Parts: sequence; structure tokens; C-alpha cells
Amino acid sequence: MKEEYTNNDNIVKSENHINISGDTIRQSMNGLIALGEITEEEAGHILWTYAWAQTNNLSMSNTARAIGIDPSTLGRLFSATYSAGYSNVVAKLAKFRKLTEARSSRKNIGFIETSVWRKIDAVCTNALHEQMPAFIYGSSQIGKTTCLLEFARRNNHGTTKYFRMPAACTFGYFVRSLASACFLGTLHTVQKYSLDRLRDRICDSIDHKNLLIIDEFHQAMVTCQPYTAGKIVEFIREVYDRTHCGVVLSATKVGEKELEQGVNAGLYDQLRRRGMVKLVLPDTATLPDVKKIASHFDLEPPEGEVLEAIRQMLKTSGTGMYIKYLQAAHSMSAKKEQPLTWDTFAQVYNGMLELAKGH
Repeated sequence: MKEEYTNNDNIVKSENHINISGDTIRQSMNGLIALGEITEEEAGHILWTYAWAQTNNLSMSNTARAIGIDPSTLGRLFSATYSAGYSNVVAKLAKFRKLTEARSSRKNIGFIETSVWRKIDAVCTNALHEQMPAFIYGSSQIGKTTCLLEFARRNNHGTTKYFRMPAACTFGYFVRSLASACFLGTLHTVQKYSLDRLRDRICDSIDHKNLLIIDEFHQAMVTCQPYTAGKIVEFIREVYDRTHCGVVLSATKVGEKELEQGVNAGLYDQLRRRGMVKLVLPDTATLPDVKKIASHFDLEPPEGEVLEAIRQMLKTSGTGMYIKYLQAAHSMSAKKEQPLTWDTFAQVYNGMLELAKGH
């Protein structure tokens, strides 16, 4: 078995992750609750531990080692065959979960909490807690994906399921990809199941305590055939109706138009009637966000020609490019062992303009 240590808490990653599917363990926990063997809270700790292991691609033995219990004990917990009483061992899982979540809640040093983040965080939190569908629309490079991934990082391991919509896919590929994201197997191994079976298993792996985020959803509306796009929207509605989970769909404004006014507008209307929240993000970063991002790099607020250059950059290339230029300027300054200044940023910016002209 090939193993390697990560840079995070000496966790060992393994090519042999836990061979139990997400729907199977959820059904096992429901059975134990029905028998009175465990409480819903205890089941939640077991499911969280399972999702944490799968997210980090850990084997049973490495997961057990991180928690401080025997691998066979953990295996029997996951398979609902533990006969020595669940409370004591689940308490160890709860303690480990509390510690891990405390670490996850710490700020991501590389992440900047802009106004876009605050809006996306509020919409995702509402969708999760109120079990409601939500749509987030915004221009490319405004920061949607970065913020959604950060929300998933802070609310992960059994709570948030993040899925990136494939481009120009068939309905079957979409279902198989979503099944893999729900820990039902790899994209290859789930092919042995029929689509109807996979649809049921996806719904069995999700419940009202989960949030399903589908990013780049405009790919379904713009790059897929209209019939395929309609089936994808219909299945998402089915998942929501059957599981009562929160759902967040994120797309560009092109996707907004196609979904609300295109051939599948009727399906969109079905979601809207279920209490859908709609967030439309600004086309460019606000001035306070420009300043906050600058402050993250220990720079004073930009002024004059530099500010005008940034504004033009935001219009043509988005917030992501602004941050990339700052990172490039920071690297240039670090190599020279000098503090970052707006002059260095201007050098990087002007250099890129010259490259774009082919000089």
C-alpha cells in the first residue's frame, strides 16, 4: 500500500480508501437508530468521520490511527456490526470531530473575505439550515468558485457536498460524476449500476442536514443538449424533493438567461416555487473590496493611475486577475528582498500589457 504524509497534522493519505459507499453507511446508521442502538447525534458523528476519511482519501487503518482507535473497531462501526456498545467509542469520534472542526474553522490565510464572500456565505448558510434551493449568478472571475470552495472547506465532512458541473456531458455522465462526489464509488466503478439505481443511491446518500453545491451550472444550460439540460435540472429537483437538502446552483449570467428564459424555463419555475433564493453578484469588485485585497498584501489603498488600471483590469479580466497580478508582484518583491509596493505592481501590469501586444 502506497502512503504519504501530508503537511497537515501528519495525516497519512492512502491509495486504498474505505470501501463502503455513502448510501450504505447512511442506511446502516438509520437501522441502528430505529433499533435504539445509537442516537441521531451519535449517528451524525459516525457519518461525519466516514465523510472526513473519504474526503481525505484515507484508509480504514489510517483513519483509525488519526482518531486513536483500533481499525477493526472503526470498520465495525461503519458496518453497524459493533457489539460492545456504541456510546464509548462514538464519544472518541465526537472528540476527534470537535478538534478537527475547530482547526477547519480557522481562517484560510490565503483567502480574503470580500463582500462577495459575505453574500455567498449568507446564501449557502440559509440554504443549508432552511433546506431551500438557491441560485447564485455572477460574472466569470468575480470569485464565485473560490468562495464556494471556502464554504465547503468550513462546512465539510458530511455536511456540504461540492460538485463542479462537467461541460458538454451526457445525462449519464452527470449522474455518474455526482454519484462519485457522493462517495458511491469512483467514476469507473459506478458504471456497473444502472442510471435508475444510481439516482436512488444518490438520494439515499443525502439527507436534510446536507447542502449540495453545484458549481459552474451554466455548463449544463450552455454546453449540453437542451434535452440533457432539462433532465439534469429535473433530477436536481428530484434530489431536493426526496431528500429535503439545501441546494445551491452557481452559474454565470449567461446561465441565468438560459435557465430562466430558455427552453427549460418551466423546470426553473418549479424550483422557484419551492422558495428559491436568488443572488445576483456585481459585475466587478467594489472599491472597498479592492482596498481590502490590497490590505491583504500589506499595501495602502491604490490611487491615481494604479487605481484606474485596476478598475480596467476588473472590467476585462475580473477579481481573480487582480489577485494574480498582486501575487506576481509579491513574488518579484520577495526575490529582491524588498517590500511590495504599487510601483512593483505597475511593473508587472505593464509587463503583461507588453506581452499581450506581442512585443
